[in-house]
Amino acid sequence: MFDEENLLFLYMNVQVVTNEKGKKTAVLVPIADWEEIQRRLNTEQLFDEFSSSMKAIKEDAEGVAKLKNARNLIHGH
Repeated sequence: MFDEENLLFLYMNVQVVTNEKGKKTAVLVPIADWEEIQRRLNTEQLFDEFSSSMKAIKEDAEGVAKLKNARNLIHGH
């Protein structure tokens, strides 16, 4: 079954580049499709960073780990 993420790639107008032996060497993606891929990747990265931050806050609250304050992060303490 295809979800929304997989459907995006079904409708892309990509071109596969092959060498003289027929081996796939590259993919050409229209700029609009590339920009959509970048947008989705950036959204996923932001979510991952947010999730990681929330985990660190939870661990700090539970006493499992201690968060550093901004001054210590900047000065490497």
